[in-house]
Amino acid sequence: MKNRNVFLLALLVAVTAHAEENSNEFQRFLNDTHLDLTLRNHWKYLKENEAQPKEVHNAWGQAATLDFRSGWLWDAVGFDASYTRAVRLAASDYFVTRGMLYNHGEGFNKSNAGGFGRFGQRYIKLRLGDDDFGLRAKGGWHQLKNVGVLSDTYRLSRNSYLGYSGALSWQNVQLDAAWVTHSIQYDAPNRVRFLTANNKEISRIFTSGITYKAGDLSLAYGWGESKRYLRRNLLEINYPLTTQWTLASQIYGSHALEDYKAMPQSKKQFDNDAWHYAGEVQLRDNRWIHKLGVAYTQADKTNGVGYYDRHMGKNTRGRFSALTSAGKDYMRDGELALTAFSEYQLSESLATALQLNYGQFEYKDKNIRTGEITWINRWRPAEKSLSGLTVAAQLGYGWSYKNYNATPILNADGDYMRSPSLSAEVGITWKFGLL
Repeated sequence: MKNRNVFLLALLVAVTAHAEENSNEFQRFLNDTHLDLTLRNHWKYLKENEAQPKEVHNAWGQAATLDFRSGWLWDAVGFDASYTRAVRLAASDYFVTRGMLYNHGEGFNKSNAGGFGRFGQRYIKLRLGDDDFGLRAKGGWHQLKNVGVLSDTYRLSRNSYLGYSGALSWQNVQLDAAWVTHSIQYDAPNRVRFLTANNKEISRIFTSGITYKAGDLSLAYGWGESKRYLRRNLLEINYPLTTQWTLASQIYGSHALEDYKAMPQSKKQFDNDAWHYAGEVQLRDNRWIHKLGVAYTQADKTNGVGYYDRHMGKNTRGRFSALTSAGKDYMRDGELALTAFSEYQLSESLATALQLNYGQFEYKDKNIRTGEITWINRWRPAEKSLSGLTVAAQLGYGWSYKNYNATPILNADGDYMRSPSLSAEVGITWKFGLL
């Protein structure tokens, strides 16, 4: 009987210790759990007549996003989720091109514009090791920011992908990989498959990359493939010469695979390969930031002007960090592009900038010239009461040409027809910590 009592006492002590340990573990889990609310108001406007008579593309919406980030159980496993509700404030015909509001019908009529609600992220997360040598992994619906050749875009919400991703870190080196099969776009509530330009399904995208960072020096290489459609390679370099001067370069290349080559010629952005080469120099001087960039694109295409497409198919967002980030503009076959950017920090909170883009390529012995000048402003108040608030606004005037699939439309005299444009954008983001 005595031995039995000793055994029961030992068992009780063990169970009590385990319960106390679980209680402490759960308390740590709660302490590391966070819930944030982000309010996002976004308006985008474009007036142009490149591919049709003069049209206004206008969309304005308001969104609220709840981001839940759990703590870690056993210091290894957790769960994150985010939910977004967006509503329409205003829209014109062709609102879809602004990527803001959900199209509830067919065509581009403004009556189709509406809001949406969706869980953008729902994933299990895993961590092993520490900052010196460790693994971080996710499985489920999650965002991918510059993972291999994939990235995201922020409008009223961000796009997300279904699948798995991970990062293995060792000191200054990080290895990334992702395997994804579906996406939810930033302006829609529904999961969709990846598609080719002629709407054939792409079963999956696999991508990987390696990054080295040491202070302001960074080197990144990425590789990825949309199954049977496109293969992508990229190289991004940021090299500081001094505390003021920095050199940077980006190289992006796409190679056509079986399903791409089988598409009708009218659906292709290029024939077999497309490359975009970019370099820039940056100067930081007190409150000033100056950047000067040059880029060149090679994207041969039979019967038309080819261009480098940043994305790995429809319903994806491709990684792209060059100053020429402006859709098809400045990334057409044989196009030489120049970019000048100057920003001045007016105060601790307010910055203003001007960016000038210019591009030129040859088509049927004619020099086709395009460009734009954009005024950019950003306000991040330093006051504690306004912590988490960012207001960004820009206004731009551009000149381009009337076209069909990036190919100039010529008049009776064989000259290209010019096409001016006016654009504007305002984004207000306010983030609050609720938990």
